[in-house]
Amino acid sequence: MRTEAEAAGPPLEPGDFVQLPVPVIQQLYHWDCGLACSRMVLRYLGQLDDSEFERALQKLQLTRSIWTIDLAYLMHHFGVRHRFCTQTLGVDKGYKNQSFYRKHFDTEETRVNQLFAQAKACKVLVE
Repeated sequence: MRTEAEAAGPPLEPGDFVQLPVPVIQQLYHWDCGLACSRMVLRYLGQLDDSEFERALQKLQLTRSIWTIDLAYLMHHFGVRHRFCTQTLGVDKGYKNQSFYRKHFDTEETRVNQLFAQAKACKVLVE
């Protein structure tokens, strides 16, 4: 196991890994895994203030329908350098028939596609 300081040294060999002290934050609901992961990253980076996180969720209108592009905007809001890599630049129509997305898919499709379309202008890096 390598520490963070050692990770900056020679390149990793196959089988080597870096273990970072990222805190574990459990999901509150069945749908908020991305938000829990975002909280873990922000806490690790020392940028998580719970009230500020909640304000960011309100500002970005992140409620019960969180898509990965939403998380990219959330990281950008907190100034975290990142790159969102995806196979689909926009909504994957395959989600339309999944039970979790079915009820709000049509309205979410428009919102999410707008986020993708505005990403470059908003300086959210999407590839």
